[in-house]
Amino acid sequence: MSSTQLISRLDVSPAIVRRLCRDFAGLSRETVERCVADVGLRGRHLGVALTPEIVELLAREHLVSMVKSEPPSARRAEPSSGE
Repeated sequence: MSSTQLISRLDVSPAIVRRLCRDFAGLSRETVERCVADVGLRGRHLGVALTPEIVELLAREHLVSMVKSEPPSARRAEPSSGE
């Protein structure tokens, strides 16, 4: 099942995915969708009713940790001002 299908089954607002994709433009849409879906599935597994705000907050925290844990060798080089 694709992450997009999981999102629709979990009844997660597409606006959440759009905001997170905008805020984490360096990550693929699929990565963001998978993260949001994982948060929703974890909540369901634990029997916790997650509000859309909590889903977005938890997914955002996870995405921040993903970006911050990227090794320096994987980062794109900043173009110099002379180019």
